[in-house]
Amino acid sequence: MISKSKTLNISMWFFCFLVFLSYGYESHAAPKNNPKLLNPYQVDIPYSAHQFTHPNQRPKDTDSVERYIPQTINYGLSLALPSTVHRSMEFDAGWDKWNNSPTFRLDYFMPLRGWNDKSVFFSPRASVNNARESFSLGAGVRHLLTSEAMIGFHAFHDWVRPGRIGGDFLRETVVGLELSALPGYFSDLKVSANAYFPTNVRESVVRDGVSLFREALPGGGDVRASFVVPPLFPYFDIRLDAQAHSYRAANTDISGHRASVSVNSRDGMLNANFHYGRDGSFGENFTVTTGINLAFDWNDLLKGQNPFSAPYKAFDKRYNRKIRDSLYSKVSRKHDLPMDRHEIKSTLMASISGDTVTFTGGFPDIPNSVVTVQVSQSPWQDCMDVSTDEKGAYYGMISLPPGTCRLRLVHKPSGRATEPKTVMIVDNSEAQSMPTETTAWRITPEF
Repeated sequence: MISKSKTLNISMWFFCFLVFLSYGYESHAAPKNNPKLLNPYQVDIPYSAHQFTHPNQRPKDTDSVERYIPQTINYGLSLALPSTVHRSMEFDAGWDKWNNSPTFRLDYFMPLRGWNDKSVFFSPRASVNNARESFSLGAGVRHLLTSEAMIGFHAFHDWVRPGRIGGDFLRETVVGLELSALPGYFSDLKVSANAYFPTNVRESVVRDGVSLFREALPGGGDVRASFVVPPLFPYFDIRLDAQAHSYRAANTDISGHRASVSVNSRDGMLNANFHYGRDGSFGENFTVTTGINLAFDWNDLLKGQNPFSAPYKAFDKRYNRKIRDSLYSKVSRKHDLPMDRHEIKSTLMASISGDTVTFTGGFPDIPNSVVTVQVSQSPWQDCMDVSTDEKGAYYGMISLPPGTCRLRLVHKPSGRATEPKTVMIVDNSEAQSMPTETTAWRITPEF
């Protein structure tokens, strides 16, 4: 006879087994008519294939930002805003625990006016975090040349500055061109190109006016192209993608290119991708990925049949998009270019002969200007003025009384100054054979 406690334990174990079985069924059972795999051109790469990808292309997992915040806000916006507005909006907000600061990003595409063969759109964007504050405002027009070709033009103006620092924004203007066409025989072509033109420079004096930091956005351009090849094989679709970019400034040279070939079966079961790229940071790289996607049906398994099948049924006619949909798609362009920054230091070199101090150096960014020579035993006193040449260099001599004093040069309109040099004048003329403080500062860029 089985005791009551043992019966209770068996019941609990049986209940846990049923819960585990139902969880596995909900998590892993994928019926043949899985609604997530209706589009044969959006097949996810299986997780096992990520081992073949470049480390910089693998998904990055981070727990520094609270992810529940944007999910909650987006759900609220979906209830408060019309579906046409919410569908064109990308919103993200959170809290960065590492930097103890909020994060915010809003990207919105808003068609202003639409005609039968053209459309005008407006696109604002804002992104704020601990490291960067950027804002963008743009507009464009698109025109259907024929029922199978569209051309578009757009322009943006961007403002960006380092986060939590304040001061002036760096600005740039972006102009671009896009082309979308269906050349025929179920082929598909998309091309976009952008040019970036910085419009200002941000300068800040640091270290008591000794150094000047100059920041600017790089200029350059990028181009992207995507082409779906006509159906060479009845069972496979082939897509070619290519991209090239180049952004340059005083201390920035970011150039690279990449190309890929993707092959997908029309029933979504087989996929393969070959990627080749080259850039200044990581050099030459390539990846090869392959995958098999199968739907699993528990009912077939229980009936003793093969439970695996293709995710969906292949269509006899190849999928063909509507060219009119391109009138309302988002613009493809590079956001948040790196800020180019370099330091300009004032230089001073001094040598002593008797009671005469010969000094030379330069303010590399202040040509054809007047700088003031100051001497200090306490406090600083103006002694004389010297001029810089077309390269910002200066040269001069000054006689000083015996003793120890400091020497520097100041450009008063900008507040720039050289680091002070300590010189010592003695009565014994024989001691002057050894010059003091003859080391010069060199212009060294810092990032």
